[in-house]
This record gives sequence, structure tokens and C-alpha cells, in this order.
Amino acid sequence: MSEAEVICSSRIAGRHAGKGCCLKYACTIAAFALLATHASAAGLPSYTEPVKPHAYECEPDTPAYQAIRGCSNLLGSPDTDPQMRIRIYTMRGYAWLKEEEPLAAVSDFSRAIQLDASNASAIKGRARAFEILKQYGDAIEDWTRLIAAKPSEPENYRERAYAYHLNGNYKLAVADFTAVLKLDEKNIDSWIGRANAYDALDKLPDALADFDSAIKLDATYPAVFTARAEMWDRRGENLKAIADYQESLKLNSINLKVRQALQRLGISHPYP
Repeated sequence: MSEAEVICSSRIAGRHAGKGCCLKYACTIAAFALLATHASAAGLPSYTEPVKPHAYECEPDTPAYQAIRGCSNLLGSPDTDPQMRIRIYTMRGYAWLKEEEPLAAVSDFSRAIQLDASNASAIKGRARAFEILKQYGDAIEDWTRLIAAKPSEPENYRERAYAYHLNGNYKLAVADFTAVLKLDEKNIDSWIGRANAYDALDKLPDALADFDSAIKLDATYPAVFTARAEMWDRRGENLKAIADYQESLKLNSINLKVRQALQRLGISHPYP
């Protein structure tokens, strides 16, 4: 007979049975009491103790689906203070982005911003979510808020420039990329970005000058040659496009997009 059965039998035979208690109910109570005692002795939470969510379950380096669950558990806890809620909404917003759920991300980032209007991380995350949703005007507004808060931060100008470009505002994109380069002349992605914006404005000499500046800055950066190849490709300059695609592939041989472009242009064996 198990320990639970012994307890159950003794209690039924004693005062529980004498008072006309339901035998099944008495056994259930006894067994659960024993299980709770053993769980407590082992340092485990008993059936009466709720398991509290842990903050480490809502971290940026946690797998997205686990972070969403962990953050949601924390938000459901009455012990979570307002400052922690701001952080949790922000972290869950980034987890939604990882899961390619930009609408849910916008919702969580917006909640964080409502609680803290100066939350740069949440504003940045929402801007990126808006871009995925192709709501470029909203993204531009968020990047503008960040620029107003930190006018000497190059990244925010660069990101707004990308949003302007995606929205077809190429002149404003050029202006923002120029602002970045005044703050950081070694920002190679902004040289490339401004070259693309100049190309969209059909200012080929300016575009080529910026590509040359990027190559002088780092001739081993494959993105420079890929971007210039794509420019030649759009313009129907196939030989120049092929030359730049091949240069890019020499620097990064696993770029499938470049290989496919070369095959489309008639290079059947594009491998270096």
C-alpha cells in the first residue's frame, strides 16, 4: 500500500469516516496534500503555488516565439511595474518583427511609446515595422522624431533617407544621405544610398562619383559593386553590369541573387 493510500485509509477509518465524509473526496484531499508536501520538500512549486514568469524569457536573444510567450506572461502578471511594461512591450515588438508580424509589432511599439514618448528603441522598431507594411509616411514621421531628439546621430538620417527613397522622394533622400556624410564621411552605406538616389533622379555622373567614393573607402565591400551593377542593369548596360556583378561575386561567392542576375544576362557559369 502506498503512503497516500495509508494516509487515506487511516483518515477514512478515523474521524472522516465517522462523520459520514465522502470516501472518494477524503482520499483525493489526502493524496494531494501528500503530493504538495513532497513538492515543497524538493524545492518545487506545489499545485497551489502559481509559477511566476521570469524576465529572462523576454529578452532580445531569446527565440522569437519564446520571447512572445515570455513577454505576454510578464504582462499578465499583476506584479509587473509600469517601467517594466514599457520594456516588455518593446521587446515583444521586436519579437513580432522576427516572426514577420509587423502589425502586431506596431501595436506593441505604440503601447510602449504611449507609456514613454521618448522611447527611442520603440520608435525605431515601429518605424521599421511601418516600412515592412509600406507605410512609408508613418515611418518617416518616426525617424523624424528620432532626428529631433538626437540631431547628431547619423543612423537616423540614413534610415529616413531609405524611407524617403522607398516613398519616391529622391531629392529628400539625397539631402538625408548628405547629412549623414557630413557627420560621418566613412559611412559607406550612405555613399551607396546617395548614389542610388542620384540614379533615380537620372543624375548619372553624381551617382558614379558616389560609387567611386565608396570603392575608395572599401574596395572589398561587395555591396558597392552589386548596387552599381544593378544600376547598369536597369539602364540596359549589360557588359558593365556583368563586370560589376562578377566583381561582387569574387568578393562574396555565395550571393545567390548576383549569380541569378549573371545567368539572366547570359553568363551560364557565373562561379569565380
